[in-house]
Amino acid sequence: MNEDKMTSRLAAFRPMVTELGTALKDFQNSQSNFRIFKTVYPSSRQPQNPSSPKGNDDAPKTIFILDSSFNPPSIAHQILAQSALKKTACQNFPGPYRLLLLFATVNADKAPSAASFDQRLALMSIFAGDLLESLKQKSDEYHAVPVDIGVTTVPYYTDKSAYIEKEGQTWYPGKPKHIHLVGFDTLTRFFAAKYYQKFDPPFSALNPYFDAGHRLRVTLRPDDEYGSVDEQRAYVQRLADGEMEKDGAKREWASQVELIPPNPRVGVSSTKIRRMAKAQKWDEVQELMMPTVAEWVKSERLYDEDDRGAKMA
Repeated sequence: MNEDKMTSRLAAFRPMVTELGTALKDFQNSQSNFRIFKTVYPSSRQPQNPSSPKGNDDAPKTIFILDSSFNPPSIAHQILAQSALKKTACQNFPGPYRLLLLFATVNADKAPSAASFDQRLALMSIFAGDLLESLKQKSDEYHAVPVDIGVTTVPYYTDKSAYIEKEGQTWYPGKPKHIHLVGFDTLTRFFAAKYYQKFDPPFSALNPYFDAGHRLRVTLRPDDEYGSVDEQRAYVQRLADGEMEKDGAKREWASQVELIPPNPRVGVSSTKIRRMAKAQKWDEVQELMMPTVAEWVKSERLYDEDDRGAKMA
C-alpha cells in the first residue's frame, strides 16, 4: 500500500477514537456487562454501528470469540482467528459464523496499562479490517465473516459467555454456540481451581459453559513453562481420564476441547512489541503486526511511555 493511501486510511479512524471513548464511558456507567460497539463487514474496512440480524437465516449459529487485552493486536491474534475461519475448520459447526473480538475492562490476571481503553478498541477495529482483507485474499480457503468489536466487564470466560447470551440477544439471537480461541496458557488458567473458590467443588462453575455446548479451540504452545506438545496433550487427557473430577470437572468436557497443532507465531509477545515500538524499531514491529495496526501504533505513538519490563494487560 502506498503512503498516501495509508495516511488516508489512518485519518478515517481518528474521529472514531473519541466516539469509542464516549461509548465506553456510557457502557461503564450502565448496568450492562456486555455490549458490541462496532462491526466490521467483509464489504468494507470502515467499522459500522452494530445492527440486529435481518432474519433467522442471517442470525449467527456459531460465534468464534477471540478474547484478549489487544495491547496491541498482533500476528498471534491473526493466526488464531485465521485458523478458526478456515473452511475445513468451520465445516463441523453450523453457520452463519461471526467473529467476536472481545475486550474485558477487568482482567483476572493483569492490571490495566499502556494503551488506553479507547485506543484498544480502535486497534481492535483496525485489526478487524486488516484481518478481513487477508481472509478475502484467500477466499477459497477462508470464510470472511462479520467481525464484532465487543466489551465486557467480567474477567472469567464462563461469565463472559453467560452475559453474551443474556445481554447479546440483539445481535446474537437464538443462543448460538461459542467457540473461544485460546492458547494453551489460557487453557491452564481456565482449569485453575483458584479462580473458582466461591464454588464447591470449584469446577462446578464451568457446568453452564459446557452444558450450553460451548467449546475451547486451543492452539498448543510448547515452551519451557508449559512443556512439550505431548505434555500439553497429556494435560487435556487428564481431564478425559477423570483426574480433575475431585475439583468437579467432568470427563466428557474433554470432547469440547479441541487441540490445534502449534504455530510459532501464536507465541508472539505483546510486551516485546511494546518495547520495540518504544524503541522505534518499526521494521521489527511491522513483522509482528498487521500493516494498518502497525502504522496506527507508530502514528499515534501509543507506547512511547511504556518502558516497563513486566508483562502487562
